[in-house]
Amino acid sequence: MNSMYLRDFRKKTRLNQKDFAKCVGISQQMISQYELGKKTLSLETYRKFKAAFGYKDCDTARLRFMIDYLRITFKSVRDLEFFTKTFLLIPFKEFGSYETKLMMYNHLWKRGDIWIFDYHDKFDTGNYQITIQLSGSGCRQMEVLLEHYGLTWQNLLSNMRNVYGDNMKVTRLDIAIDELYQGYENESEHLLLSDLIAKYYHKELDFELMRSWNYIGGGTLNPDEDEKVTSQGISLYFGSRQSEMYFNFYEKRYELAKQEKISVEESLEIFDIWNRYEIRLSHKKADSVVNEYICGVDLAEIARGLINSRINVYDGTNAFGTYLADEKWQRLFGGVEPLHLSMKPEPYDIRKTIKWLRYQVSDSLAMVREFDKIVGEDNLSFILDSGEVNERAEKILLDVESNFQIERGDYDNYDAVI
Repeated sequence: MNSMYLRDFRKKTRLNQKDFAKCVGISQQMISQYELGKKTLSLETYRKFKAAFGYKDCDTARLRFMIDYLRITFKSVRDLEFFTKTFLLIPFKEFGSYETKLMMYNHLWKRGDIWIFDYHDKFDTGNYQITIQLSGSGCRQMEVLLEHYGLTWQNLLSNMRNVYGDNMKVTRLDIAIDELYQGYENESEHLLLSDLIAKYYHKELDFELMRSWNYIGGGTLNPDEDEKVTSQGISLYFGSRQSEMYFNFYEKRYELAKQEKISVEESLEIFDIWNRYEIRLSHKKADSVVNEYICGVDLAEIARGLINSRINVYDGTNAFGTYLADEKWQRLFGGVEPLHLSMKPEPYDIRKTIKWLRYQVSDSLAMVREFDKIVGEDNLSFILDSGEVNERAEKILLDVESNFQIERGDYDNYDAVI
């Protein structure tokens, strides 16, 4: 192991060789030999030195890493049918056509939350640039297809890069890191974002190379109020939204509770998520991270490295006044234990629309039903029969049918080249 890593770590503790040696329990002469490269520094020894300052390996079972947003621009794609079949694993006929003004494009192809932007007049102008965009839901829908064919994100991105080379630019990549719930009565093991705020004011939170931070949200001031409705949780932002990398840490359990109209306790038991730590990358940073991933470095490892290179969390000091690493933070992001990207395939779900109707419309329909009973009319049936399945709805139902076929295992093989 290169001696510079030990020298850099010691400087990070702000200790001279003599005091550092006392902390790790060896002689100053030995530290000097390690730093000068006269004595070989093993990884095991380096870990022992770091352990003396509270650093430890993470608990890999506590985190789940996922791609949660992806946007890629291709300079020229003339055959969209080949592109969707080969790379997105979807027949082109399943995409619906829409007008748009987003991102300077004038046309959009949609299949659920998998979107392709292009130009409706491309044959006249010769501009064949396209941009594919996958929201969080789009990523989960893409993973349904990847899982069906036994593929990974690395396979998909690598094949795109092999075919399009420098004509492919990743302009946005979000990596979501979920801190998984450790179970009832184990809540004290989790990191509280409110503690990070307190640590900032005690100078125990250090975010290097990030000039700003902000936090939004919190709980209710009235303990008798319904937490299901009033609490949105804390969101912490590190860095600028205009920069090529910034972090958003937030209490996902509150967001899910509010979204599903359930209690936070129910949210934890159902979804098993405590906090979410999100890395948002754009332009050159996003493209370079994807290149690193294609070259074989797991995206989860890259994500941990990005967080550790920017944020340090401490808990008190030792006898020499050196900050000690925070134990809960180390359980999440510490050490060198290998981490791996996960997939959480979820097809497009029309139940989201059904859920919206249940929460937003069902009370009104119930009132109409009771009104019908009083006046002897049948307005409820009239309302239901007045609707029709339009072209957009037909496309949505086609998406549902296709994904249902995938789940049953009888989907056509598209002869993908990945």
